[in-house]
Amino acid sequence: MNVYGTKQIRNVVLLGHGGAGKTTAAEALALVTGVTKRMGKVTDGNTISDYDKEEIKRQFSISTSLIPLEYNGEDGPIKINLLDTPGYFDFVGEVEEAISVADAAIIVVNCKAGIEVGTEKAWELCEQYGLPRLIFVTNMDDDHASFRELIIKLEKRFGRKIAPFQVPIRENEKFVGFVNVVKMKGRRFTNLSDYEECEIPEYTKKNLGIVRDALIEAVAETSEEYMERYFSGEEFTQQEISTALREHVIDGSIVPVLMGSGVNAQVSAICCRPLTSISRHRTNTSAWVWTFPPASALWPSITTT
Repeated sequence: MNVYGTKQIRNVVLLGHGGAGKTTAAEALALVTGVTKRMGKVTDGNTISDYDKEEIKRQFSISTSLIPLEYNGEDGPIKINLLDTPGYFDFVGEVEEAISVADAAIIVVNCKAGIEVGTEKAWELCEQYGLPRLIFVTNMDDDHASFRELIIKLEKRFGRKIAPFQVPIRENEKFVGFVNVVKMKGRRFTNLSDYEECEIPEYTKKNLGIVRDALIEAVAETSEEYMERYFSGEEFTQQEISTALREHVIDGSIVPVLMGSGVNAQVSAICCRPLTSISRHRTNTSAWVWTFPPASALWPSITTT
């Protein structure tokens, strides 16, 4: 067994409404990081985190479970202690206990179901404890799931710190990949969480440009030097963009929205990488809050009414 120091450990709590897909996402992460060789299902009663007899019988989480994941981050190997929490209010004490020891949170939202009561409660708890967070939109493989509509609802409910870092790629109404807005590259899934680089579809470029411009402006706001370079028309390097966005995510002024499918295990590359750079010893250093353009401006074809 590998031995990790405190700087190599991240405690990450999975939050969201009951039935949103937290346990399935945790199961998928365990599969693609090598913790298990097969992916269990809640309906089959063979998932790692829902092992209690009552959980198997009722098919939902009752207590918080810990799943240790090992992941090779940019600065070397790290250990992620993934805390899969219950989604129903009857067990909110379990959720608060998990949040009290967490360094960061993943709020799981079912794209088809949208914002639910558990989603709002998860956000409130993250605000209360000052937790950096990202929103993972699952169930993207559902033909009736609309990422655009969900983004507008998230922005309307939680404010303009909501920031889509990805734009979905669909072919024949099927979710086949995404565009990485930070790196401006298309990603097409090949097997589980693995993907290959692909062309960015023409139909995404207009909205992609708006989201990209907002990200670059956020980078410029991190320092006077960057602001001067931004107004002079100078391009930022990829490293400068990543470092600046990392600071905003850590202080909570930006909440990335990422996407995937827990059932198809399209999660590892999406969820693990941002978590590797979150400091274990967080501080509330934000002096201001960056706001993205309204979601209706990002996707004008969708209205908020």
